[in-house]
Formats: sequence, structure tokens, C-alpha cells
Amino acid sequence: MGAGADTATGENRSWTRAQKWTIVAAGLGVFITLHDVLVANVALPRIQAFYGLGESGLQWIVASYSMGMAIAIMPAATVADRFGRRRLYLSAVVVFIVASVISGVTSTFAVMLVARGVQGVASAVITVSALALVSATFPHKRQRFFALGLFAAVADVGLALGPPLGGILTETASWRLVFFVNVPVAVLAVGLTLRYVAESRESTRRVVDLPGQLLFVITVGAFTFTVIDGHDLGWGSPTILATFVAFAVGLAAFIVRELRSRSPMMDLRLFASRAYRLGNMAIFFGMFTVYGALLIVTQYFQNVRLYSPIEAGLLILPSSLASVAFSPVAGFIAARRGARLPALAGQVLLVVGLAVMVVGVAHSVVAVVLGFLLLGAGLSLIIPPVQGLALNSVPVERAGMASGIVATQRGLGSTAGYAVLGTIVSVWVGIALDGDLSRTIPDRDERAAVVEQIVDDTNPNAFEAVVGPGRPVDHPESDQVTTIRTVADRTFVRGMQLSLGFAALVALIILVILIRSFRDSQDQ
Repeated sequence: MGAGADTATGENRSWTRAQKWTIVAAGLGVFITLHDVLVANVALPRIQAFYGLGESGLQWIVASYSMGMAIAIMPAATVADRFGRRRLYLSAVVVFIVASVISGVTSTFAVMLVARGVQGVASAVITVSALALVSATFPHKRQRFFALGLFAAVADVGLALGPPLGGILTETASWRLVFFVNVPVAVLAVGLTLRYVAESRESTRRVVDLPGQLLFVITVGAFTFTVIDGHDLGWGSPTILATFVAFAVGLAAFIVRELRSRSPMMDLRLFASRAYRLGNMAIFFGMFTVYGALLIVTQYFQNVRLYSPIEAGLLILPSSLASVAFSPVAGFIAARRGARLPALAGQVLLVVGLAVMVVGVAHSVVAVVLGFLLLGAGLSLIIPPVQGLALNSVPVERAGMASGIVATQRGLGSTAGYAVLGTIVSVWVGIALDGDLSRTIPDRDERAAVVEQIVDDTNPNAFEAVVGPGRPVDHPESDQVTTIRTVADRTFVRGMQLSLGFAALVALIILVILIRSFRDSQDQ
């Protein structure tokens, strides 16, 4: 009776000043990581021109960041649990900003790649430690739901500001400035953390699982390399086959190691909880569909419709604003009604938004903007409640590890979405374009050369590259050039419809699984 009363009192008590500022301080750290990704992506074509890069060089600017983030997430969680989440968070924010400044000032491509990789590692550490700090600061479940929603809203402001600000800086000043704009925000995050955020760590000091960490780095690194470079190098190439084998063997060895270890880096037994499995699944596939669609939308705006970076950024802005608005709403509802209602509503919006884009991409930019707005709102309704659902199912002292696994789903889901949905587009273009151009270019060799050029430029992982139909096709007859571009545009749009349709099907399947799981689960 007394314990229940204490719990109820804890659930309903007002937040302390330190708790409120912890949300802001942690949210600002994730803000700079999200903001940097989008603000830098808008500037990629200018970076490509400055360094004189081909498609593969431009792709590695993106890949070095994503791989650094992917391989560092779980080691960061272990280190945060053992040595202190606040200490690690502060260190990572400082390292992230130093790497950002180096990215902005260097004139050497190799230095740029290293700096972007360090940014990725620091981003992983910031994400894991910030989420763990918020989770540990709000030990009561209902409070944690609402706090995670507000935390996501603070972080999502970076998504809102990134595209338009990146476009403005790139077009009116220099691409270098996009790497400097986070410095004042980082200084504020460090100051608030030092002033208000309490240190937290796992109560039981665990031995660092170095073999598990090494296997994880190999496994995730091989997976990331395979999905990013598979299309470019060829799925049957010796390099891709070797990295896929490394991924498969590494994954099997990692699972065996972690199940046998007394102090695992990733406690796979956490997945024995249905709520934890459900939360991680929803996050992975939410990121898969939304961020894969983001790649498609970016290509559509800048390479089919030929909009400028500023215009494309402004068209993406409504979706980012929806993310900012709906994250706290999701947390508020989850704190009072449980995770089921906002999570299911968000998944429905994903299905509807993707369906609108499938229909609208061939006819109306407005429909695409509306569809992507629904995706932004839907993902923001999903992430905070299912994230809270997952973290509430594990002990507070394992918050670092649990949040690291959750963060891994975000990184792997978005990476897989970029690769899979982008690959569907490029494969469709490669298959269909030759037949579509047969009347326009009767000569087989000449047609093959044009198709090869378009297919090569449709790199599914070149986030802001000049892709496919938006590029001029060398051909002596201007009327025929116009016809080629028109046919290629139409083929590319059909490929986007196919890719977005696949994403909609995935989202629908996840919706069915969520409905059945919530109906049968006691964790509502």
C-alpha cells in the first residue's frame, strides 16, 4: 500500500528545474547532430564541385559519417553506462564541433573524410548518452513518456532548420558555413549540461566486452558498407560478396558471444520482453520508410523538378515542422493513455502519407509535400511512445545499453531505407529505360550509352547528388535531347512510384503487426 502510494506520488509530482533543463540540454545535443546531417546534405553538390569529386567520392562523404555512427553506437552505450553518461555526452559534443569546424576549413578531401567519420562517431555517442540521461532523470514511466516527447521536439528543431538554412548558406555565402552554424548551439548545450544535468551510470560496474565490441564493429561496418556500395560496385562483385560474408559470419559470432558473455555489450536477453521487441521494430521500420522516402523526395525536387537547394529545403520544411509539433503531443498522449494510441495513429499516417506520394509524385508537387508532411507527423507520433515503451521495459540502470540498442535501430533503419528504396528506383530505371527510349534512339549502341549514363548517375546513396533525369544528356540534336529527358523523367517517376509503393506496403505490414501486438500485449 505504501509503495503504491509512493509510486503514484512520484508519477504525478511536478518536475524540478534540473529535470526541465536536462531535457533542453540533452535535446540540443541531438539537435546539432540532426541539423548537421540535413544542412550538410543540401551543400553536397557544392562540396562535390570544390573537390572535383565523382559520384563515389561524394558518396563517401556521406558514407563515412553513417559508418562512423553505426559502428560507435553500442560501444558508446557500454562506455556511458560504466564511466558516466554526462561525462561522455559533454566530451562527444566538444568532439563533434571540433570535427565540424575541421570539415568546414579543410581543403584536403582525405581530411574531410576523416572529420566526417569522427562526426559520425561523436553523433552516436551524443544520441546514446542524451537519451540515457533523459531516461535516468525521469525514473517514473508516465513522466518519462512525456519527457521523451519534449526531448524529441527540441532535437527535431534541427530537422526543421536544416534544409532551408543549408540552402540559404550554400547559395548566398559558402558551403563551408554550414559546418559552423552548430557551434553556438553546442556551447549552450555544454553550459546547460554543466549547470543542471546530474551524472548517472550503471550501479554495477561491468567488464568492458572488447570481443563483443569488435565483432559489433565488424558486423555493422560490413553491413553498412554492403548496403551503401552494393549498387555502385555491383551486388555480385567480389568486394560486396566478401563484405556480406563478413557481415553474416560476424553477426552469428556476435550473437553467440553476447549470449555466452557474463557482461555482454548488448544484452540480447532484453529482447525477451515483447514491449522491447515491439519498440525496436517500430523504430527500425519507421526510419526505414521515412528516411528512404526522404531520399526519393530529394531526388524528385532537385532532379526531376529542378528546384534549387533553397526551394527544395522550403518544400521539405512543413514535414520538419510537423515533427517538431507532434513529438511532444505523442509524449503527452503516451503519458496518459499509453503508447498504443499515438503509435498506431502515427503508423496509419505513414501508410496514408506514402499512398498519397505514390499517386501524387506523377502529378503534383503539392501532393508530394502533403504526403511527406504526413510522414513527418507520423514518425513523430511513433518514436517517443515506442521508445518509452522499450525503455520502460528494462531496469533504469541498463538505460545506456537499452538506449544504445534503440539508437542502433534508428541508424540501421535509415541506412537500409536509403539503400533499399534508392536501389529500387535505380534498378527500375536500368530495366525500363532502354525499352522506353527505343523509339527515340533507334541505334542500340547509342541508346545503351545514354541509358548507362542515366543509370550511373542514379546513385541511390548520393543524398544530394545531381541524379539521373535532371542532368543534361549529351546528344547532338536538341529536340532529341528534350525527348530523352522527358522519357527519362517519366521512367524515373515510375521508379519512384514503385519504390514508394514498396515502402507503403512495408508500413502497412508493420501497422498490422502493431495492431495485433498491442491487442495481445499487457504493455499498453
